[in-house]
Amino acid sequence: MIGKHIKGKSFRGLLNYLFGKDGAKQIGGNMEGTNPRELAAEFGISRRLNPKVSRAVYHASLSLAHKESLDDDTWDEIAQKYLQAMGFDMNQYVVVRHTDRTHEHIHIAASRIQLDGTTVSDSWDDRRSEAVIRKLEQEHNLQSVQPSWEKDKHSPTTGERRQLAITGEESVRVKLQRSLDQATHDHPTMPELIERTQQQGINVRVGYTRTGIVKGISYQLDGVAFSGTHLGKAYTFPGLQKHRGVNYSPKRDDKRIQKLMEEAVENLTPAVPSKQDDKRIKKLMEEAVENHTPAVTQTNSLPIPEPTNWEQIRLNLSQQYNLPNSLLTELYEKGWLYASLAGQAIFVERTLDDLPTLAKQLEPTGDFTAIPLNSEARKNGSFWIATDATVERAVLLSDPIEVLSVIALESTVDKEKRKPTLYWSVSDSELIPLEFLRSLDTVVIAFKDNEKVEDLIAEILAELPQAKQVSPGEAGWNGMLTNNHSQPNQSRIPELQGWEL
Repeated sequence: MIGKHIKGKSFRGLLNYLFGKDGAKQIGGNMEGTNPRELAAEFGISRRLNPKVSRAVYHASLSLAHKESLDDDTWDEIAQKYLQAMGFDMNQYVVVRHTDRTHEHIHIAASRIQLDGTTVSDSWDDRRSEAVIRKLEQEHNLQSVQPSWEKDKHSPTTGERRQLAITGEESVRVKLQRSLDQATHDHPTMPELIERTQQQGINVRVGYTRTGIVKGISYQLDGVAFSGTHLGKAYTFPGLQKHRGVNYSPKRDDKRIQKLMEEAVENLTPAVPSKQDDKRIKKLMEEAVENHTPAVTQTNSLPIPEPTNWEQIRLNLSQQYNLPNSLLTELYEKGWLYASLAGQAIFVERTLDDLPTLAKQLEPTGDFTAIPLNSEARKNGSFWIATDATVERAVLLSDPIEVLSVIALESTVDKEKRKPTLYWSVSDSELIPLEFLRSLDTVVIAFKDNEKVEDLIAEILAELPQAKQVSPGEAGWNGMLTNNHSQPNQSRIPELQGWEL
């Protein structure tokens, strides 16, 4: 059995999501309500007991292995036992069963505020949840699955699996995950972990705030860098401690960590062939150490463009993702997409008033690596495209490739019938221009079919009740675009003549 849980702010939004799925069924709980409106009103009772708690909503999902099955009563019993073991003794809760996946699963919506006004502690709740699930598996003779900290790594993409099948070589991301798993098997201290990974040729950068607090960790191997977040929850700085048992004490470890990073800079051999680039990269990394910022994920500005690499990038995007050349050219001319010194596609994220906030680097695997500016990232930035200054409709998508794919697909619609649309890529509800989107009658949530975005969708629906959800399936809109091109009776998407961005 697999368990996931998060904390949120809106009972009504979560309940709308849980009851909005086809086939959703309320199978348990201790509440009288039978629909989102009634249940949200009931949850309001406990919220008023302790209004200082901002994230009063607890959302857990429990899933069986494929081909396993339980009846409603057993599921309800498991939900009760799970909540009690997690410390929910006097809490309101409701259990909803979903049938929209190939594996059986339930969702639990509960209030973290107990009926005496106290709040359920979330200290080390991932580890507690894992222990509870292992016990429930034994009690109900269910198939045991790997712990969630092992699942909290990003699975290999289709491109990575294809690379392994063709070349026999693992991707850099998989190599990093495997190396970190091996280096943390005996619960080392943070400096010991960094030293071990350096011995394997991995450059680890720990970033600090101006007040000396750790703000993140990143890893570089074979000239390719990933933040901890892009490897998975278990590889972030707090995740290494919570999921991998790495021991960290600021007073004991920070000086040693800093020394190890400085030694790494001294021994640095850049992978960039130009001597001029070698000096520049080394200088940037030395400055990063002095400023306590992770050099492989942060620079003083966006990655440097290299115009001579653009034609190859345009060709790759056109051939691999079937994107129209005219669309790519227009984005390049606007500076929203360009080629870097390293020959990779860089998509520029911006606020609605067109201020750059972040760069998204497209990796050979098809994933994106975030490269923030040195200055504090502005909120509400994204890779976005609008087809008119006066927008009537918004489409929320998973990443820049999905944005361009939907634009290409919708370019076949008669121009007179197209509504002026904002296409906005989003990975975090905090980065959505909510005030602007609330003014629109039509907001479409169009993420790829992926369990990882269920909670994100629930948060968006809570904030934007007018939003509607559609799904292109696991392959995404780019998969649909590519499939259209591969059909013998389908002509290639026409070039976007007269398409104004």
